[in-house]
Amino acid sequence: MKKRNIYLNQSQELLHLFEEAGSSKKVMCVPMDYAKHDHLVMFCNGHGDILRKPFSVKNTPEGIAYIDDQITRSCRRRGIKKDHVFFGGEDANSFAKNFVSTLRCKGFLVANVNAHDAKKQRGNLQASTDRIDLMGIAAMLLNYRANCSPAQSGTYRNLRTLVRHRRKLVQMLTEVKNRVHGIIDEIFPGFLSEKNSGIIPFRQSSLYLMEDRFSPKQIRRRRRQTLIEILKRFGTSKAEKTAAKLQQYAAKVLHAPGEYVDTMQLSLAQHIKHIRCLKESVSQMDKEIALNLAQTQGAFLTSVRGIGLVLAAGVTAEIGDLNEQKPLNNLASYSGIVPRVKQSGGTGGKTYTGPVAKRCNRILKDYVVKSAYHIGLHGPQDLMADYKRRDASGQHADFGMGRRYLRMAINLMRTSQVYLPPNLRKTGFTLEERAGYYLMSWPYLREKWKKVGVLDVVFANNRPLGLWRQIVQELYDIELKL
Repeated sequence: MKKRNIYLNQSQELLHLFEEAGSSKKVMCVPMDYAKHDHLVMFCNGHGDILRKPFSVKNTPEGIAYIDDQITRSCRRRGIKKDHVFFGGEDANSFAKNFVSTLRCKGFLVANVNAHDAKKQRGNLQASTDRIDLMGIAAMLLNYRANCSPAQSGTYRNLRTLVRHRRKLVQMLTEVKNRVHGIIDEIFPGFLSEKNSGIIPFRQSSLYLMEDRFSPKQIRRRRRQTLIEILKRFGTSKAEKTAAKLQQYAAKVLHAPGEYVDTMQLSLAQHIKHIRCLKESVSQMDKEIALNLAQTQGAFLTSVRGIGLVLAAGVTAEIGDLNEQKPLNNLASYSGIVPRVKQSGGTGGKTYTGPVAKRCNRILKDYVVKSAYHIGLHGPQDLMADYKRRDASGQHADFGMGRRYLRMAINLMRTSQVYLPPNLRKTGFTLEERAGYYLMSWPYLREKWKKVGVLDVVFANNRPLGLWRQIVQELYDIELKL
């Protein structure tokens, strides 16, 4: 039977440090309450005895040198090795990240504690001051309840920064589009409905028309041939039919008073410029995200039908390095897709299953749920069938499929394998069957990366997908053409 410990959330790094020191008196804990200009710091040993009362440290290189000197002096006085000194604080904000990174570069162990849990460890729950908060942080550290190995470091941290920045850009783009809808409702009601105008909203032809001399009267006055040429230039299908439909609709729509049209046209033109700028930024971010995703094991998630680069990158960035991540059950709870269960009254007592917890990584939850929804619509046949079965039986199909997707994603990343259907995962398959599947699924995988123009980089021999492609070609004697 596998041995288990009741203290599942304790930091293994801190436990190892205490064991190596041999005695809690030979360990120095340095809790920190981060601030923009002056951090509050305290020294205590492993028993919780205060070695130095709280004092402030500047958030500057001089502050780093000062605290390093003070730690050296205190360690020499008490016979503590500097290897047995560790820092800790709540998750660092942007203004404290460089301070924490510098401490780690100097060889110190820096732990992160959860602010919500640290609040419960305070001596006074009614008040909140920097010193009271510092005591709560110290209690968390001495109980080994901290994270010393952030999953997002190196490439994974860069990927998470890019994914979250893209997410903000898309939110800004949605906000601007909503403002444009408000203006269009006055200046040309119904234009952004493809059913009325025949033009897909916010495509190039739509943006071009809204950018200059845009109103029902001006659209109606334009020469039909000129309008057709504009629509053809921007790739509108059936341009002649669309132009006729648009001008007919412009003739019968209720328009705004002429005295307000010029002002609304100016405002609309500025919003269109903003939309173009945001779209270009999102496109650039997509390419950078693809280049960073190609360096991680998360690239294998793109082999699943229905999962594109953005969804694969979002899940990979928030999970981080699998070697630093917690077990799957913890990860599903961290994603916020596991319902809360309450049970009392012995083995025969009733069990209450409630809603999912609000305390989770909401960004990861969003990407996991979206991935599950896309798999239900466009995924492999077995996964689509499972999604429909869950939905038909009254389950929360997105959460159920999300948990299955997480299990599948972790397995793909750990084994460096692309997705395989159930019949090819069993022992009875032949090499020809697998080779045929690889040849059939290869164009879909290649096309996902080709869209962002990074095909050669992704399938280079020193990249995870490139190494997989090389092995498959040699093992199955097939050619996966780029």
